Amino acid sequence: MLDRIWDETAALGTAPIFDDAVYLSEALGLPINQNEDHLDAELALLARESGIPDPYRFVPPPKTISRAISTMTLDSDQRSSRSIHSQETQSTSFTSAPSRTSRDHLFSSDGSTTKRVPTALPQPTCIAENPTTVAERPECDFKSRQSSTLSIAPSVVSSSTSSRQAHSRKKRSSAIFSMFRRDSGSTCTTSASHHRHHSKPRGAKLACGHTLSDYDTRAHIQEASKRGSHVTPECCGSVIPRSVLEIVQTKEETKPAMDHAVDLSDSAFRDSGYCEIAISTADPPHPTKNLPSSEKPSALAQVPARRSRHEAINIDSALANEAFKSFRTQQKEQFERVSSFECNQRKALSTYHRCSMVLLEAQYRIKREERVEKHNEDLERLEERQLLAEHDLLKAQSQETQNVATALKYIEAYCLGTRNDEERAHTVSEEDFKKLDRQRMIQQDLPRKHASAINVLRARQELDTKRRIETQEAELQQLLVDHENEKVRKEAEYQKELERLDAVIEVRRKRLLQRWDLKFEMWRRDWEAQHNTTLTAELEHEDWPSRKADHAISIPEASSLARYVKAAA
Repeated sequence: MLDRIWDETAALGTAPIFDDAVYLSEALGLPINQNEDHLDAELALLARESGIPDPYRFVPPPKTISRAISTMTLDSDQRSSRSIHSQETQSTSFTSAPSRTSRDHLFSSDGSTTKRVPTALPQPTCIAENPTTVAERPECDFKSRQSSTLSIAPSVVSSSTSSRQAHSRKKRSSAIFSMFRRDSGSTCTTSASHHRHHSKPRGAKLACGHTLSDYDTRAHIQEASKRGSHVTPECCGSVIPRSVLEIVQTKEETKPAMDHAVDLSDSAFRDSGYCEIAISTADPPHPTKNLPSSEKPSALAQVPARRSRHEAINIDSALANEAFKSFRTQQKEQFERVSSFECNQRKALSTYHRCSMVLLEAQYRIKREERVEKHNEDLERLEERQLLAEHDLLKAQSQETQNVATALKYIEAYCLGTRNDEERAHTVSEEDFKKLDRQRMIQQDLPRKHASAINVLRARQELDTKRRIETQEAELQQLLVDHENEKVRKEAEYQKELERLDAVIEVRRKRLLQRWDLKFEMWRRDWEAQHNTTLTAELEHEDWPSRKADHAISIPEASSLARYVKAAA
């Protein structure tokens, strides 16, 4: 039974192991009529909708694309014409369809989409506040921010189950993340200020990547003035341009200077990474000098220590990293699936090689046994021929002995005669007596001659047998050499197949990572657009799982590699 399985496995070859259709179906979960070009094209279409002008600098342009993806064009679905900023405004009416990269809109593995209309959230309103009622601002600001959405922009390929889980996580985490958002140019007094919270900052973008509002610029000027009048305001070690400073300095010249305590309190509230109290740059400073003297120390004591802008950026990066972890979970799941398929490929190739070697060894044993049996038959036939030759020689020698004896008898009778009283009918000459002597010598030498002939025959037969055995041994040795050469060839072929498989895996992983690079860029742009910030941290990929060919992985029965794995078990 096992030999039959090995024979069938060896007969399969390595074609199913390197088949792209098997990889697309089992590793990527694509239908039969789709390939990686379709994935790249669909992802490039979503990337253009996300604001990436040239998505094909991340993924290779597809050579041929089937018309099956025509359903992903802009006029095929309303959601295709929506940008990633469609959820950044709050309205009491239905909002536009969610972005393709938001958590509220996920794609299944086969490329089909799921429509979802987000629930309309009533926008909380806040009445105009007195500058002295600062304690009421966090609650109002928190409510207004709680109604905004926090899109984490998952992968464009995921299941409907993960979509529902991601939607529930978004709702739970949006209230927490909204407490840590920082936008110094937004207020909670009017709906227009809420729209400004989601719009891009009005300040100029610096070389370090930050965009400073008026308040941030004034804060840097105040920090520089505290260190000395000759110190130039800086941000992240870079000097703030004069054009940015002149905008704020002209306003500062028309306003009275704030005392040191008010500056410390105001800057601490504005720069805090734990409570974002959005105060418009046009609001007057808090009149702390009008408060009773007994309330000033307590108010100053409640103000947290001043945090630098670098710490605020780190908090934004921490929030982005936390949101990015849930996005990378999908990448980890896909890496696990692809790595399992690669492990099965290596196991299948190793099994095929082992079955090929077992089959080769069995074929060698069969050939050797057949050759040895043939050699034995040849030796038996040779021995039979030798026995027949010796028998014929002995028979010929016996006949010769008899003939020599008969001839000697007649010669003796001719020369000597048998009766003396009879007259001789002929005359015996000297030559006749010489013939008689020669015949007697022949009879005497005949046994030695026969023995020598037999010895010669047997020696020749032994030599023939020895040569035949040497020839047979040479044939067996050549058969072994051919077998060893075939084993070496099989090993070299296996190593070449391993290198080919590693190259195929590397190319497939590279293309997969290129798609994830584009997804990461889409996620980055979505995050920056929704939070009005710039992510300078590098978005790193998940590590590939390290698995060997003997790693135990369950494989479905319907898989094309199942027969290899069965033979390996």
